[in-house]
Amino acid sequence: MVKLSIITVVYNDRAGFIKTADSVAEQRKYYSNIEYVVIDGGSKDGTAEAIAEAGRGVDYWVSEPDKGIYDAMNKGIHAATGSALLFLNAGDYFVGDVLSPFCTAPAFLPVKYIDILGRFRNRPIENPRTGISNCHQGIIFEASTIEYDCAYDICADYKYFLDHGYDNKVAMLPSGGYVFFDAVGVSATRIHERDRQIFEIRRQRFGSVVALIYESVPFLKRCIRIILRK
Repeated sequence: MVKLSIITVVYNDRAGFIKTADSVAEQRKYYSNIEYVVIDGGSKDGTAEAIAEAGRGVDYWVSEPDKGIYDAMNKGIHAATGSALLFLNAGDYFVGDVLSPFCTAPAFLPVKYIDILGRFRNRPIENPRTGISNCHQGIIFEASTIEYDCAYDICADYKYFLDHGYDNKVAMLPSGGYVFFDAVGVSATRIHERDRQIFEIRRQRFGSVVALIYESVPFLKRCIRIILRK
């Protein structure tokens, strides 16, 4: 059985952390070889006290300032001892038997979220060359390969997907449940900066012309969907 390190990054979100930690504890009923790592950014709202409470099932935690979410995630990577990693940040949680019995890395997990219209949606898996691939809450990573480039404070995970070929070698893990993630994150509120970083990552990897072509694909898909509805 693969040792899976689940990493939660949190800052001033006590309620969100408790929801996530309780979910990890419940998931241990289905998959026992879990290490739980929590990186708190120096919260002032009682989050650190909640992490320290007995019975939360936290194997390692630290509460100190960081340089952003990917710096905190890298701290979690360095602290983790499992051969596989999953990032489940404060407010995200498991529903049902998500991991048992086929946990492996790398792998995709089924993900659901609530969109801006309040609709309960499945998170689609996209080719990261032309869209946003699965969110990190829905990916079991190989611990030996992962390290985020903090120069991209919103899209470091996207750069990692491209650098490590996650567009052609990752399969969906058979699962009896799914991961629910909070869609109201940094990437959802800083959309223009997110898109700028995605274009820059593509430009550096594929060149300006190809990056522009990839940039146009989501727009063309939306246009086609609108036409087909008429």
